[in-house]
Formats: sequence, structure tokens, C-alpha cells
Amino acid sequence: MASLFPNSRAGRIDAHVHIHDVTAVDDIAQAGVVAVRDAGTSDGTALVFRRHRGESGLPVVVTAGKALVKKDGYGGRLGIVVDTRAEIEQAIMALVRDGADIIKVVASGAVSLKQPGTITAGGFGRDDLFFIVDIARINGIAVMAHANGEAAIGHAVEAGVLSIEHGFFMTNGALRTMADKGVAWVPTVGALRRAADPPDVPEASRAYVERLIDDHLVMVGKAFALGVPLAIGTDAVLPDRRYGSFYELELAYFRRAGIPAETVERIARTGGRKLLGI
Repeated sequence: MASLFPNSRAGRIDAHVHIHDVTAVDDIAQAGVVAVRDAGTSDGTALVFRRHRGESGLPVVVTAGKALVKKDGYGGRLGIVVDTRAEIEQAIMALVRDGADIIKVVASGAVSLKQPGTITAGGFGRDDLFFIVDIARINGIAVMAHANGEAAIGHAVEAGVLSIEHGFFMTNGALRTMADKGVAWVPTVGALRRAADPPDVPEASRAYVERLIDDHLVMVGKAFALGVPLAIGTDAVLPDRRYGSFYELELAYFRRAGIPAETVERIARTGGRKLLGI
């Protein structure tokens, strides 16, 4: 597979972004990032980059195209809303035909800023996750799972996903299982921090986010110690001229988790390459 990605043999990789416009490649290149994994948008913009893979000077874009989202749950703006097993299978097969490199599934809601300590509604349950992973595997493709909270993380890992995205409210038990199964974690720490930036977010919510980040980083450090495969992911919505600073902040968070600086740099490069299949 490496021969398909000649521009990404060295350099930093971002394992979780959302590309809304093709001009995002400018921000990616200026940040010194050589490859990204797009986790899906409602219009599947990043699928266009399949046609330009290997072109000199362009960052590599590995893409889910559009995420699979459970009806009446979180994530509708990320992709395809499905409800029945038939709809799930049809959506996966359509994404494969369109050139998706991986299936992105929303297995839980998001961290709630209005009700600290909780997760918003949404996400596929255990049985659906097993079904999604099985259908994806039949079609020769892996699954990345947006998952927060012990139940969603555990079900996604048990189902056989390639990676857990975000993973807030991670538990020791989940980390041990991830280490045993070789399931990767993309913690996207800075994304939660940015979610608390808007001026209308109450101060109490911002303080809660900082405490949650501290807890999250403890688990990132434990994941590293247990040998859980890690990769850098900003969860940046691109294009955004601040992207370079988002990436640097994510590296800083990994160092704050107690991972040596030189190892963080290695994770940014080789960890990302392994996860993207480069």
C-alpha cells in the first residue's frame, strides 16, 4: 500500500479531520502534515481526493467520505443517517463504491457542555456495531468509531473496530481490552477544548472541560503505558488557517500526558502511518 502514498513516507499525520472544502489541502500542507484521515462530512467532500492520490506535493487524504449516523442521534451533519439494517448495508456498499477508504460510525453522542458528566443522546448499539463491522469486513474495509463513554467504547472494541475516536470517559478496563485487541485510540483532546471556546459557553462549563481534559490525559498516559496504539488527531474542521496551531496543541497535550517529546513525535509520524495503512 505504501507505493500509493509516495508523499507520506515521512512527516506528521493527522488521523482525524473533517474536510469541507478542497482548499483544506493548503492548510494541511502549511502545517507540515503529509497525510490526514477524513472522518466524514454530510457531502463527502474528501472522496474527490481519491483521484489525486500520489500527485506530487499534495497531502494524502484517506477518507471515510460520509459517517454512518443513527437516526435521531448525534452526528447528522457528519454523513448518512440510517435506521434499519438494510439502510446500513446499502450505505456501506455505496460508500465502498464511491471510494471510501474506511467506514466511520457514530457509536455514541458527544460530551455534553450543558449537563457536565454526561454524553448527548445517539449512537449505534452493540448489535448494530457488530453488524456494521461485519458488513464492512465483507466489503474489505475497516471501521473507525466515534465513541464516548464506557458502554459505547466497550461495544465498539468488542465489535472489532480499527480505532476509537475521541474516547472521553475512557476506563481502565476498556484500555486493557484495546491493548489486548490492538485497537488504536485517537484522543482528539484539543477538540473538546475548542468546543468550550465560544463566548456563550458558561464559565462553569469551561471549568468542567478543563477537569475532563485532565482526566482524559491521565487515560492517554495509561494507554501509552499499556501499549495501546496511539495516533494524533485534531478533529479540525477544514479549511481553517489555525490548523497548524491545532496540531501543535495536540502534540502538547500528549506531552502533558507524560509521553516523552521524542515519542510523541514518533506517534505523530509512525503511529499515524500505521493507522492510515500507509
